[in-house]
Amino acid sequence: MNRNLFLLGLLLPLFCNCSAPAGQSEPPAAGMFLTDSLKQIVSIDTVSIREVTTELSLNGRVTFNQEQVARVYPIFGGTVTEVHAETGDYVQKGAVLAVIRSGEVADYEKQLKDAGQQLLTARRAMEATKDMYASGVASERDMLQAKQDLSAAEAEEKRVKEVFSIYNLLGNSYYQVKSPVSGFIVNKNISKDMQIRSDQSEELFTVSGLEDVWIMADVYESDISKVHAGDHVEITTLAYRDKEFTGIIDKVYQVLNDESKTMSVRIKLQNKDYLLKPGMFTNVKVTCKASEEQMARVDSHSLVFENGKNYVVLVDGNNQLHVREVEIYKQLSKECYIRLGVSEGDRILNKNVLLVYNALNDDSK
Repeated sequence: MNRNLFLLGLLLPLFCNCSAPAGQSEPPAAGMFLTDSLKQIVSIDTVSIREVTTELSLNGRVTFNQEQVARVYPIFGGTVTEVHAETGDYVQKGAVLAVIRSGEVADYEKQLKDAGQQLLTARRAMEATKDMYASGVASERDMLQAKQDLSAAEAEEKRVKEVFSIYNLLGNSYYQVKSPVSGFIVNKNISKDMQIRSDQSEELFTVSGLEDVWIMADVYESDISKVHAGDHVEITTLAYRDKEFTGIIDKVYQVLNDESKTMSVRIKLQNKDYLLKPGMFTNVKVTCKASEEQMARVDSHSLVFENGKNYVVLVDGNNQLHVREVEIYKQLSKECYIRLGVSEGDRILNKNVLLVYNALNDDSK
């Protein structure tokens, strides 16, 4: 209240007096003008003609960006000997999440040893065949066979070594479970000394980046025709009541959930500072087309409601201020569509409007 009185006190001297400025023979008309001093406490909006929209409120929830989710399954069965990550940890791509001892790894170790021995034998056979071929004892066919045997032995050793690299086999029957992507551990189903199978359907870890998240919102059947891809949305959460996230609907799922009888829509959002956590509930306010009609649109802060009527404060070409009654077509949370009273290009106040309105009414009495 004290602040409003202070601002009102500033406004009173801003009414134009009857003394004429230097070089002007006639005094200006009485009234209130948009002076430099007044500009410091008000702001001006220009009326524009826009397509009429409406707002639809939906319930939503934060989910992982499925394009960034990686589920880690065991390659071989065995016993978990080490676990290096917990739910909520951030891990880099290639970080070791767990170590498992497995009899299947021992089989690959034997294959690698056998492949190495076969390669050594093939190389020796190749050298001996070369010597015999040079002495005329071995034929070209013998040389060709020796080369083929050596090539096959080299290919087999390379294959087994690639298996070791791909599956992160360590030797001594151990292998490492590594993170395929950088991100957060969002689910963990593994513990030390746990017995696992290679064919189990449950993943050991789920890793997901949270730089981007999806907002999945539910649209009731009666509102399906109102929502389209590309519609702008404003998202709020219980965790950040004073913060608003903006985006657009990028995908409409054209099927209904059998249980809830709702259709899902998706909004992709950048998640700066990881504020949005998967599982959070959200309120999604969709701005959607109401009709093909176009109408003057103004900021809702521009309106003054008194005695059942709505008014705006207009700034004319001479910067004089006038109270103008308007007829509202549709009122939204932040904007309003005006049927009568203003035209495209009109300048109106949209800050401290009530103070100026009261001052103008006091002057007219």
